Amino acid sequence: MLWFDLDNSPHVPLFRPIFVELAKRGEEYQVTARDFAQTRELLDLWQIPHTMIGAHAGASKIKKVLNLLTRSSALVKHLRGKHAALCVSHGSRTQVLAAKRLGIPSIVMLDYEFTESRIFNTLASRLLIPSFIPDERLASAGFNLKKVVRYGAFKEEIYLQDFSPEPGFRKKIGVGENEILITVRPPSTTGNYHDSRSELLFKKCLDHCSSIPNTHLLVINRTKRETGLFADALKKENVRQLEKAVDGLQLLWSSDVVISGGGTMNREAALLGIPTFSIFTGRRPYLDEYLAEKGRLSFPESVPDIEKIPIQKRLIPEVFSPSNPGVVERVVGQILELRNSLQE
Repeated sequence: MLWFDLDNSPHVPLFRPIFVELAKRGEEYQVTARDFAQTRELLDLWQIPHTMIGAHAGASKIKKVLNLLTRSSALVKHLRGKHAALCVSHGSRTQVLAAKRLGIPSIVMLDYEFTESRIFNTLASRLLIPSFIPDERLASAGFNLKKVVRYGAFKEEIYLQDFSPEPGFRKKIGVGENEILITVRPPSTTGNYHDSRSELLFKKCLDHCSSIPNTHLLVINRTKRETGLFADALKKENVRQLEKAVDGLQLLWSSDVVISGGGTMNREAALLGIPTFSIFTGRRPYLDEYLAEKGRLSFPESVPDIEKIPIQKRLIPEVFSPSNPGVVERVVGQILELRNSLQE
């Protein structure tokens, strides 16, 4: 049995096609999840069986350390006696600690090289990382290259493979076909990489974009705390908050412009071919820099840069042609091969 732990909302679409492929192969798996952002809602939306264990600790570093210990203990209690052969997550610190305590091999998928690497270097059996990120970048960020295994894709390509645009999605979310839909995600206020400069850019984005005629700004926030960053903007007629979980890829595809303080959403939009602007002001992921070099992602770094973002309608194709076909099957094959090799 494979044990997956999903501790943030982007991990639900990531692992969803992996679960489907495992089921096709007759492999048993179990899913635990942390109640954070829209993780619970997305699991329910796609009817993925799971057990909710623990929640996010907030921005306090002391509380994060305590939560690491308490949630990992809860995971140990839940998994004890269930005979998991391998643990898999995308950066779950609590799972990798619980796996070590249970004596279960663990794979940690990562795509941001400037995350805190020490716990993963120490406790994870293998680190599954996109091949695009050079060894030199990982080594300089402190990763143990002896544990690194590569897969040939952006993590977002794993679930973009089966994406098909849903006709009439704009109507479903209350957006007019002739409106300029700007999807905006605020910077995370609870992440280890939080930088207050991105909050300034976010607020300027709201002010600037909402002042342009025929725009419809839809704000997607992770936590209630982030609502404070745009409470005043919600008083405007053309700014509103996404109230319930929806298929994020359908929302991005229906957008004319995407502006986000988070890496995953930026990469999703860029790989879908949507004009994408990152207001993330922390240490930039190599993958984002790579997309910027390819002309698929831009980094407005100041208020004047925000004012230069082209806000206009785009021609939305009826179909999407994914890159990297077969990536799900290859990644699942790697996970199963690692399970077998780590048990030897």
